[in-house]
Amino acid sequence: MGRTVPTFVQLIQQAAERWKKFRRALRREDQPHFDRLFVRVRCYTQAATYQCHDNPMEAILLSIALDQEKRLYGIEKALQNAGVLCEIARLDPRPLPEPARSDAVVDRQESEALPFD
Repeated sequence: MGRTVPTFVQLIQQAAERWKKFRRALRREDQPHFDRLFVRVRCYTQAATYQCHDNPMEAILLSIALDQEKRLYGIEKALQNAGVLCEIARLDPRPLPEPARSDAVVDRQESEALPFD
């Protein structure tokens, strides 16, 4: 028989378990926000399951980004409708310019010793 493939909800739980030390190191007031990120990811389990990628963390992070984009857009629209936020309509909709040359980012010389050695 073949191996059982874990569900995306199980993968979310496993990822949250792997990030437990990170969560514990956060300030107490940041921990509930961190927890909500993993709760909100569950809204996108269907799309992440359909994607069926080798690295579930990519789907988790993209789900978080998508959820935050939707929430931010909703807040901006609500503020615009309330007349509070008028600047959004005047923002430049053009994308950021691309670097002019392919070598726009120059690599620094790597030092021999690591800074924590």
